Amino acid sequence: MKKLAALLSLSMLSACMYAGEMDIFHGRNKFFQIWQTEEIFYYDTKSGDEYLTESKTITEDSIERNQVLITKVGGIMAFSRTHRTDFYGSETLTVNKDAVMSSSYSPLYIKKNNKFEPFGETTFNGEKYMLVKQGKSGDVLMINGNGELFDRIGRVVDGRLAVLDITFFVEPEDVLFTPVVNTRSENTEVMDGWELRYDGIVNNYMRFTYSTLGENGQAEEFIFPTGQQTIIINDLRINVIEAGYNKIEYVIL
Repeated sequence: MKKLAALLSLSMLSACMYAGEMDIFHGRNKFFQIWQTEEIFYYDTKSGDEYLTESKTITEDSIERNQVLITKVGGIMAFSRTHRTDFYGSETLTVNKDAVMSSSYSPLYIKKNNKFEPFGETTFNGEKYMLVKQGKSGDVLMINGNGELFDRIGRVVDGRLAVLDITFFVEPEDVLFTPVVNTRSENTEVMDGWELRYDGIVNNYMRFTYSTLGENGQAEEFIFPTGQQTIIINDLRINVIEAGYNKIEYVIL
């Protein structure tokens, strides 16, 4: 998902026109006229606007055949585990240089080192814009699909975007916002698979536990006389070199 490259589709957005002036922007110590208000498509910010980008099913095997292996009592001799890995992404914006939006009123400064978190998007005069809050003033920057600043700013009023009826001049003119996507992965619980564990020697018998994994996983015990050289546990054929109370030395054939 690339919010800046392709702003999410907004359909049937209607604009409500206001007549006269409304002094809702006294936070900037001036009175502004609302040009119009637009519906806002809010991003899901409950998880930091994090979104699922991809899911993969991954199987990890540990079956080293034809090699001398040593496993301690209680350890896993071999396994095959299948789990799902979910990949998540979150997006912020950075700006390529310091900038100022100037008007006949107070200027608005944009710092290069700041990170900007888009909270939603809107359609204004037929063009889609990503919305970013600037500082603590409540000013909202409007950024188009090319990363360019719109020459007006807004405020959120009753859940809608109120656009100021005043033009700002951006300096320098080549200021651009670009997306920075941060990703992380998260493994789910094992969905399927098996594992073989060595349980030591009891009453002159070698003991093993073969467990199937997943929602309906089960454990099955296998015992063999001490000194038996070749054992078969399900699809595993194992040559036992030496089995003791503390460890087992073996080769998976």
